[in-house]
Amino acid sequence: MKRLPVLILLLATAVLLYAAWMPLATLDPRNVGWLLDGHDHGQSAIGLAAYLAGDVWPPFHIALLSAPEGTSLLLTDSIPLLGLLLGPFAGVLPPGLQFVGPWLFACLMLQLLFAWALVRPHAPDVPTAWFGTVLLAALPMLFNRYPHASLCAQWLILWALWIYVEPRRADRPWWWLAVLGVATLVHSYLLLMVASIWGASLLRRLVERRQVRPLIEAVGIIGVVTLLLAAQGVFGGGFASTHTYGAFPMALDAWWNPANPTYSALLPSSPQDHGRGFEGLNYLGAGLLLTVLIAVATRRVALRPLLWLVPGFAVLALVAIGPQPLFWGQALTTVHLPLWLTDALDPVRASGRLAWPLTYTIAYAAIVSVMALSRATLLLAAAVALQAVDLAPMLAAIRATAARANSSTVFTRTPDLRWEALIARAHQVDFTPADAFINLEVMEEITWRAVAARRPVGFTYTSRTSRATRERTAAERLAFERGVVPPGHLVIVQDGVVPAPLAPRAIRIDGVTVIVP
Repeated sequence: MKRLPVLILLLATAVLLYAAWMPLATLDPRNVGWLLDGHDHGQSAIGLAAYLAGDVWPPFHIALLSAPEGTSLLLTDSIPLLGLLLGPFAGVLPPGLQFVGPWLFACLMLQLLFAWALVRPHAPDVPTAWFGTVLLAALPMLFNRYPHASLCAQWLILWALWIYVEPRRADRPWWWLAVLGVATLVHSYLLLMVASIWGASLLRRLVERRQVRPLIEAVGIIGVVTLLLAAQGVFGGGFASTHTYGAFPMALDAWWNPANPTYSALLPSSPQDHGRGFEGLNYLGAGLLLTVLIAVATRRVALRPLLWLVPGFAVLALVAIGPQPLFWGQALTTVHLPLWLTDALDPVRASGRLAWPLTYTIAYAAIVSVMALSRATLLLAAAVALQAVDLAPMLAAIRATAARANSSTVFTRTPDLRWEALIARAHQVDFTPADAFINLEVMEEITWRAVAARRPVGFTYTSRTSRATRERTAAERLAFERGVVPPGHLVIVQDGVVPAPLAPRAIRIDGVTVIVP
């Protein structure tokens, strides 16, 4: 009961922050149209819907997508944790629901809870703790991940820090097993980030206490995590390298450079590009930058235990910066990596994300340091106000991307009523050529229709494509060019080019060329 007022305060804060970030209509599970806009969150919703429609719980395999071999919840960025929690209720849940909006709100609430747990022990009173919590929880890189719902689970980083900073918690392997296990069921990048904090805790215990027990515990934890990854199809899929490591880095000035000219009201930005402006965004915001500067100038709190995090963070930062360090949008130099190393680093090709734990730790250390000052409440209140002014354009721009949530329209690119009948009579829906980026918005809408009708889809957008799927789709494309389509298949011709033998079966619907079953 003593914690109830705090929970109410944090819940109200979460509602206000969410309303500034996303239209509240996105919280309605029946509201789907805003997700089918050609971004990753659309595929996240599709993957989970296909998983629930397949009645395969508890395995993480999706049979309806990339049929017939199928794919994994992890590879559609559909948050396996949600599949695990919702799977037992798949039989009673109405079809066609989305859980991306509720997930985003849950992430924001958990972000606030763990931020509060981190800063409250250092705060002289509740108002000071609240200002520090908002500064730590509402970082730009959280809001910027709106198209990629699984990576909004940055509360996992705060959870790991919360375990790390208290030796009694850090000494208990069950805490680490919990946070690492949950991270494994959310996203592999977050697993690496959390693992870096866990590794620092192990190193600290090994060096300071000369204990062997942490190594024994680590073997068990690694074993459980490996089993969870194997259950999600991470190993043995024959996934090919994209050869794009280094294309999505963190710039050297990322903490004070928004890298999106429309995101900051107070600080200048270099021109945006997809690499540093999205994947590599680690911008602190003007208010938090002020907090960091005050902390550096005063140096009132010793945070020596955080130094054990430096080795792991240094490795993550090196990978995050990549072979072409950027400053103010310009490459300072280029290191030509051998192909084998580029391919080895391909699983972390969106490397700019890996600096998030370092960014959160800097923010936490600065906030705690300012809390030791005599006018901490006033300083942190000013920092929150400055942060709100600075990030207002960013929040407005992001909120506008989900404006479709205020409309009941689901299909804006494929509204023709004939789609439902065509898909109903098809045994399977195929896309050719097998390229997700020709028109991802159309692909998502048609795939959503197919999943709702429980029809398998031969090609879908995934973060990795297995060798079996690549070989099958390549063979299907060659057959299509010869005029051969399997009986009962509805084929979406993405490039609009139809071989002569199939021309009599081709029709146009909503500007999309299809071969009817």
